[in-house]
Amino acid sequence: MNHKEHTTTDDSKNLLEWVVFYVSLLLVIVILGYLGYKAFTFVSSPPDLTAVYKHDPSKYAPYRYHVLVKNQGGETAEEVNVELVLEKAGEELEVAELQIPFSPRASEREGWVNFKTDPATADTLTARVISYKKPE
Repeated sequence: MNHKEHTTTDDSKNLLEWVVFYVSLLLVIVILGYLGYKAFTFVSSPPDLTAVYKHDPSKYAPYRYHVLVKNQGGETAEEVNVELVLEKAGEELEVAELQIPFSPRASEREGWVNFKTDPATADTLTARVISYKKPE
C-alpha cells in the first residue's frame, strides 16, 4: 500500500498570539490618542516660580537652609536666581543667593544656602525668585 505523507503547514495563530496582538494594538492606539490629546490641548504659559525654605542645620553649618524651587508654569526656566534675606527692624542683616541652572515645567529643584548670621537674631527671613531666563 502506498501511503502518501500528508504534510500541512498550519500558519494560523493560536489564541495567545491573537490576545497579545490585540492588547498591543490597543496600547498603541491609547498612547497615540493620549499624545494627540495632550498636543491638541497644550497651552503654553510662562514659568511660575516659587521658593520655599526650611531650616536644615548640620554639625558644621548651623545656619543652613534648604530651599525648594517649584516651577508650576508651562515653560522651562534657566539660570534661576533665588535670594534669601535676613532682616531686623527693616534693615538687611545678610543676603544669601542660590542659582538653579535649569528648572523644567512642572518640576521641583532644591538647594541649600548658609548664613553667617544667626537667623534667630533677625525679625524676618524672606525668600524670592529674583531672576530667570527663557532657554534659547
